[in-house]
Order: sequence, then structure tokens, then C-alpha cells
Amino acid sequence: MCRLVLLALLLASTPGLASPPVQSRTLPNGLEVLVVEFPGSALVTVEIGVRNGSMTEPPEYNGLSHLYEHMFFKANAALPDQEAFLARGRELGLDWNGTTDTERVNYFFTTTTDHFADAMVFMRDAIVSPKFDAKEFEKERVVVTGEIDRNESNPYYYLFHEVSKHVFWKYPSRKDPLGNRQTVLSASVDQMRTIQQRYYVPNNSVLMVTGGVKAAEVFSLAATLYAGWKPSAANPFQTYPLVQHPPLPATELVLVEQPVRTVNGVMEWQGPSTVGKDVDLTYAADVQSVALQQPASKFQKALVDSGSCLRVSLSWGTQMNTGPIRLSFVATPDRALACIRAIQAELPRLAQPGYLTAEELRDAGHQLEVDRALENELPSALAHSLTFWWTSAGLEYYRTYLDKARAVTPADIARYTRTYILGRPYILGVMVSKDMEAVGLSRAALQKLAVTVKPQPPVKKEAAR
Repeated sequence: MCRLVLLALLLASTPGLASPPVQSRTLPNGLEVLVVEFPGSALVTVEIGVRNGSMTEPPEYNGLSHLYEHMFFKANAALPDQEAFLARGRELGLDWNGTTDTERVNYFFTTTTDHFADAMVFMRDAIVSPKFDAKEFEKERVVVTGEIDRNESNPYYYLFHEVSKHVFWKYPSRKDPLGNRQTVLSASVDQMRTIQQRYYVPNNSVLMVTGGVKAAEVFSLAATLYAGWKPSAANPFQTYPLVQHPPLPATELVLVEQPVRTVNGVMEWQGPSTVGKDVDLTYAADVQSVALQQPASKFQKALVDSGSCLRVSLSWGTQMNTGPIRLSFVATPDRALACIRAIQAELPRLAQPGYLTAEELRDAGHQLEVDRALENELPSALAHSLTFWWTSAGLEYYRTYLDKARAVTPADIARYTRTYILGRPYILGVMVSKDMEAVGLSRAALQKLAVTVKPQPPVKKEAAR
């Protein structure tokens, strides 16, 4: 018997910012089906999210979740070749795509509501019975390496890629969803089957439908279509546990040389996760990021308005397996060293009382509400968002997110900063060009700045006389 749960995700205190209700049913094989009805909409989006991506990839599989994503849009048990797949997609007027992230791979089809049932069948055939045709497989290996080529033509790729390799130094492939060129070129169909058997199972997937549909109709059709999709005997992550990223042993400089005219850099730490003992600090991380980005914040005034840096931002990546904290900065070559010093001087102040006021945190929480409301305006965007939250945090995390964000206090911000930034090793990544050494940007000069930022001692109150 199917389990039916109505999740009333009315998250914002302001009625105009309320999220539409998400209705959920878990099928006997473990597939969770989520529906958000948009009455009157002429469109429907059918999406599947899978807990897969680079977090599941040892070096010999790095990039193969991405390659699998490309093979999804090919022949399957119902469509003999890619030409038939494309023809059927055109017939249904589908807008489709897929993405591969660190912790999620998702696929979606958007079409008019009169083609809803056909789109559901189309999705079922693609997700349940891919053929992995050998000739198409050879073609897609080249297509995926072409994506790697395009990324490698961008100087910023080298900065962020090299820094990530050092931050997650023991298991760098687990944070690299684009993948390794040689691994992709030497991939086999057998490896695709291994990924399918391990992760493309109903008890590791979510079916998301948004738009002009009725939830009861979606649940009924999904129960029929996916009845034959066999679950794995256990949760895939019980059989194949995620790695535990060991902490950084020391602060380190990563210097990247590229033909750039400004100095771009990052300071990156290992941050909290959406599961485990510090989940409450993830809300503080997000609220702090939004508050510090405001032009009137002490952070922006001290670092940008002062002229030390051109741009500065601080953010945390929502992940269940150690989300990164990244402070990004841009400076002119002559001010780069001063920019880094100014950032290092400012970071301890983030944990001081009054650095972010209760009003600033309230405004940041409201900004997150507005962002959620904008996301809810477009059914297809909401589908993508929900599969992301389902895979990397869980639906309950999403459901309570805005309430938890609104409850963040200055003390929570201070605890988050002291726990994950101050006194913690990080990677200082700096991207420069060859000629910048003439203005003092040598490896030796930058190496002196690769130091752990220590917290300020607490302010002592004077004893009453």
C-alpha cells in the first residue's frame, strides 16, 4: 500500500511569499513522487533526481556520472536509437536537459499539459531501460571531453579546480563533477551498468512533477509506470558509503598562472554538512553570506569601499558531504597583497558582537524568502530546486529552511565563524599573470600571507569600581 503524505510547505510568514504545497507519495519500491500543482498552467515539468554525481566517484570513475547523464538521452527499451528518441521528443514538443553536480544528477522534460502522460512514459523508459549503445557511447565520450575542453579554456576553471583539489586533498575526485579527461576516454559500457545498478534505483531517486496537473493523477500514473522498477536490496550509501573528508593539515598557498589582468583569489575552508551534528550552523552560514553581500555591510565597507579590494564575497555550498566555504576576491595587481591582508584582518571581526546586527540578519532572512518566492514563480525552476534540495539536504531541510534561517542570531553567526573559519586551516588560491611579479606578486610574497586567521580574544569588560 502506498504511503501518502501532504507536505504543506507554507514556509514564509508573509502570505504573498508562501510556497505552493508539495504533495508526496512513496511507492512500494521506494521511489518518492513529489507534486506541486499550478492550477491554470499550460505546462508541466517531469523531472527525476538521483543521488549520484562526483561524491560517488573514486578516481577510476571520475566524470562517469557526467558521461552517464549524456547517455540518458539515447536509445532505450522503447526507442531503438537516438534518432527515434529525438523524433519522439519533437513529437511531444519537449524542452529537455540534464545536469551533473557534486551530489545530484537530474533530468527533466517540460511540455504542454496535454502531453503529460506521454512525457511520464518517455521519462520512465529513459530512466529504467537505457541501452548504452556502443556507437553512441563512443560519440558521447568525445562530447563530454569537449565540455572539459571548454572549461579548460576559461582561466577561472584552473583557479577553482586547483583549490578544490587541495581543500579536499585525500579524495579530490569526489568534488569534481566535470571529471577527468582520461577517465572519460577510457570508460566502458560495463562501468555505465555499474553506475545504473548502484545508484539508478527507485530507492535512491525522486520523481518531481510541477505545473498544470492534479496530484492524484500523477500518483496513480507513477504507481503504474514504475511498478516494475526494482529497488536495490539496501540504501546504496549503506552498501557504498560516502568518504569522510579528512581535515586540512595546514594553511597552504595555491598559485595559478594565467593570462589575466586582475588578481583573482579564493580562501577556501571545509565547511559544515546538511547532515550530522552541525546542521544548525548551515543556516547561519547562508544568512551570514547574504548579509555580508549587502553593500552597506561592515564587510563590504571595510574591504571594497576602502579601496583594498574590487569585489569580495563569502559563501557556503549546500552539501551533505562537507560543503566548502569560499571567500572570493578580486583586486588590482598593485592592491592585491593589501586586499588579502585586509580580508585576514576583517575575518576575526565576523565573530565579534554587533558585527552583524539583528536587523541585518532579519533583512538577510527576508532576502532568502524573496529568492524562494521568485523561484516558485516558474514551475520548471521549482522542480529543479526541489530535486537539488531532496538530494543534497532532504525535503524536511527544505521544508523548514526559511523558519530556521529567520531564527539565526548574532550568537549563531559567531559560533559558525569560530567553528569553521577562525583558527582553521584553509587554501589560499591566487591567480596571477607572469608580468605581475614586477609589482610584488611573487610566490614568496604571497606565501607569507598563507597563514591561518586566528580569532580575536574576547573583549574584557572593565570591573565596576
